[in-house]
Amino acid sequence: MSDISFAHVLSSQYTVFDGLAGMHVEDICQDRQGFLWIATADGGVSRFDSARFDTFGLKDGLPNLTVMAIAEDADGRLLFGTFGGGIAAYDGRGFQVYTTEHGLPSNEILGLQAQPDGSIVAMTGAGVAWFAEGRCIRSITEVGGQPLGRVYDMATDAAGTTWLATLDWGVLSLDGRCMGLDEGVSQWPWKFAQDPSGHLWISFHYTGSEVLIGRYDPQDQHLAFINVGKGDEGMVQHGTRHVRTDERGWLWLTHRGVMVHDGQEWYPFSASLPDIDFSGTRLTYEDREGNIWVGLWGGGLIFCDPTSIRRYTEADGLPDREIRCLGEDPEGRIWIGTMGGMACMEEGQIRPLGTGEMVSAIVVDGQGQVWSSGDMGKVYKWEGQAPQAILVAEETHPEEISGLCEDGQGRIWVGTSKSRFGWIEGNRFIPLECGTSLQDHRVFWVGSLLRDRDGVFWMGSVGVAPALYWYEDGYLHPADIAEAESIAYVNVLWEHQNTLWVGTAKGLFTLDLSSREVRRFTAEQFGLSANGILALTADSQGNIWMGTSGGGVLRYDGETFQSIRLGPSALENKVEAVLCDCRGRLWFGTRAGLVAYQPGHTPPRLVIREVMAGTLLDASEVVSCPGSTPEIRIHFQGISFRSGAGQMRYSHRLLGHDPAEQWSAFTAADAVAYSTLPVDEYRFEVRTMDRDGLLSEVTSVEIRVLPDAKTERIHALENVLRASDHVVHSQSWAMRQVMEQTVRVAETAMTVLVLGETGTGKGLLAQTIHETSTRRKRPFIQVNCGALPAGLVESELFGHEKGAFTGAASRQLGRFELADGGTLFLDEIGDLPLESQRVLLHILEENALTRVGGKQPVKVDVRVIAATNRDLRRAIQEGAFREDLFYRLSVFTLELPPLRQRQEDIPALAAHFAERYAQHLRRPVPTLDEGVVAHLQGYAWPGNVRELEHLIHRAVLLCEGGVIRVGDLLLPSVGHRAGDSAPPAPPAPAAGEGLDEKQQLVEALQATNWMIYGERGAAHLLGMNPEKLRSRMRHYKLQRPKKPGTGK
Repeated sequence: MSDISFAHVLSSQYTVFDGLAGMHVEDICQDRQGFLWIATADGGVSRFDSARFDTFGLKDGLPNLTVMAIAEDADGRLLFGTFGGGIAAYDGRGFQVYTTEHGLPSNEILGLQAQPDGSIVAMTGAGVAWFAEGRCIRSITEVGGQPLGRVYDMATDAAGTTWLATLDWGVLSLDGRCMGLDEGVSQWPWKFAQDPSGHLWISFHYTGSEVLIGRYDPQDQHLAFINVGKGDEGMVQHGTRHVRTDERGWLWLTHRGVMVHDGQEWYPFSASLPDIDFSGTRLTYEDREGNIWVGLWGGGLIFCDPTSIRRYTEADGLPDREIRCLGEDPEGRIWIGTMGGMACMEEGQIRPLGTGEMVSAIVVDGQGQVWSSGDMGKVYKWEGQAPQAILVAEETHPEEISGLCEDGQGRIWVGTSKSRFGWIEGNRFIPLECGTSLQDHRVFWVGSLLRDRDGVFWMGSVGVAPALYWYEDGYLHPADIAEAESIAYVNVLWEHQNTLWVGTAKGLFTLDLSSREVRRFTAEQFGLSANGILALTADSQGNIWMGTSGGGVLRYDGETFQSIRLGPSALENKVEAVLCDCRGRLWFGTRAGLVAYQPGHTPPRLVIREVMAGTLLDASEVVSCPGSTPEIRIHFQGISFRSGAGQMRYSHRLLGHDPAEQWSAFTAADAVAYSTLPVDEYRFEVRTMDRDGLLSEVTSVEIRVLPDAKTERIHALENVLRASDHVVHSQSWAMRQVMEQTVRVAETAMTVLVLGETGTGKGLLAQTIHETSTRRKRPFIQVNCGALPAGLVESELFGHEKGAFTGAASRQLGRFELADGGTLFLDEIGDLPLESQRVLLHILEENALTRVGGKQPVKVDVRVIAATNRDLRRAIQEGAFREDLFYRLSVFTLELPPLRQRQEDIPALAAHFAERYAQHLRRPVPTLDEGVVAHLQGYAWPGNVRELEHLIHRAVLLCEGGVIRVGDLLLPSVGHRAGDSAPPAPPAPAAGEGLDEKQQLVEALQATNWMIYGERGAAHLLGMNPEKLRSRMRHYKLQRPKKPGTGK
């Protein structure tokens, strides 16, 4: 049992409180990415990456929460066998379910096996099926004319016979033979396992007084029952629920716990966890790192790491489990100094030695001689089991000797807890009197002692500050280095690669002996598991290993610190000695025993969990996002259950972004964010490192930052509008909203209803929608519904046949047919007669029309954009507009804000119109005089942008000296300024409603002093036919008010 520890297993338990889907575990499987999948009978499936559980259930597409088996197919899909829901195949995006409709014998799936040919064998409630490429390619539901019923497992023995574990027939071969089970003993076979010798092992449910497992020899066709252990008293129900063989050929058996057979003996295997009931052990599973997972029926999931550590205590021969120091002699023997005396390990066996005195230091000199010291003022020279004691201090006043080292002449130097310093010569201690700056201290405790390659002695003390000194020419000097005052308690001194390493109670210090550069490493700045550094050594790869005061062991590769937890208790993680022996094995001396540490050999896996780019993107091989994305955040996860999520370190780079394309330093951060990446193509690469320094393969994702289509369309829309002199780059939130909505609707074929007061640019917006749509190369036909001749509305819109009415001398195509493939803009839709509204609704619903006088319908492909300044809901109430047509037209409504609600755009619009008309009139572009903008913004603008345009046109013509002044504006003085007694500007209408047409007419008439005709008339201001304006005035009973006192 060389590579697995059964006495001390690092373990942890996971339950539903940790995110596990359920407490009744049925199967476990590790996929090719490294994820661990756990099937439960009471909650669906969980996926575990050592950091978090992802749970999949009914809402995710799993057909049943009772999941009995897991297998991975040749395409990397995970197949889940459910009890009642068939097989659910998961491809990373969703589930596809296969049932009896796809050829399965039953929807009760009891087991799944991946086959060498890539197919999956499904054991079901009604037989066996071979499943491949989403279909059942073969099934067996009967043997010898009898239905198979439930099948739990299938195996082919060394002789080529395929056996089934069935509920009704026991162990049955495909050719109909039953294995000779004793019906009085065995019932209900569950699981098969084949060992390297060809034996077939069978776990089953049975009645008896002993724990048994079946072993079938295919050569002599003999079945034997192997006694694994004693069960309960009397004849009771037993169940060896699961059996498997591992790569070593060992047999793992579950029966109220776990038993392991190494080919010679049976060993109990259990996690060192309190309050765990192993009576419901369902199965064991070994992942790629060699970790053992135990699935419990009702107890959740147990993780066990049986290979990382092997712990030795008094039961293995140690005098005491509290280890103080370690050493290795030339023969490869490990010398172990404990609180209860010395011990030596040779060929894996520990024997206690000598005095029973606490051992505080061990040195093996250049000749292979072992020296030790303790707390009784003696140094011991070990020759066999009877060490020679050399007195350093009087026995009546014992001193602890923690400082022990060898100099260049082979002499052993000694430092004690009471300021004594000297060397061993001729088995005698020679004290050295020092002239020192320590005269202010009564006692100088030499806690550690080191001679560097230049022959300089370094001493580390405790309880004084500074605590680091060096000796030269009979004098001790405090170390003259940066941050020396921070070094108050030195635990260990060590030289490595011309650097002095100082382990203190407040972190790790390093001193470059050439440059005198000092570095300090602490938990706060560098992620050390603990600041107390108690021991130091290096391995053959150059990694530095450190024992800590409660933080386990630290490994440092020159860039990154990573910690190794040696057990759940504080004593197990207080490490006062570390040793890398001549064979590269690592030994740690703890307060809870000697630990032999075995680094891992399986590199970790790495997955990119998700990419956030404004929204959560599928972390596939290529992701795309628009250039307007403010941040791209990538989250990744290294998978090493042995190391744990907290000890994974990551390095990454973004190719195409940084010209140097250098890898970042390894850190614990499992996510990285990039802000405002320029439009381009990038490749993000990441790698992870586990606690033992093993690197994963590089994982990558292509990132394509694309031109922002939405922004580009808005710019295109603005360019179209700007070219028509109605819109500059708007600062108005309301107008920006309209633009964004226009972008979204332009690329569709939806019918659009544009609402807005007269002069806000409804026609221009309709033309813009057409110009930015896929129909832009087809006709744009505009119809003013209010200006169509009475009686000819339908003919104008829908066309007529020859002779349809008097004067119809030939066929004429209507506006709908002329706009075929393009856009038809129906302006003033509120003025369309009711009968024409009926025909229009029919065309919109059927995409076909019938010409006036015609009989055959004509198919048309027309996008309709309608516009009005009327309140259509009021028109519906008045019976002037069809409600069904309104809802058909208002599928998507755009509402243009009046100019008075976007005053922040007035300065830019005024300057734009001034520049345009100055060029038109061949004049210098005028500037706006101080006060002009405020004057313009104080006006209510009943004619909106069109009125502003005309006003600036006149001002350019009238202004003098290249400056437009307030007097050049000729703004009406009646009722249109903030603070006047005139009625306030009408509020913005609710979405989907028309505007107050009567109020618009009144404001326009007042602004033009009730003039109707001409360029200064209200009709021109409103963009309306003068006769139509008179018609609307009659409709609203609008009359010019009489002049006061005249009666006129």
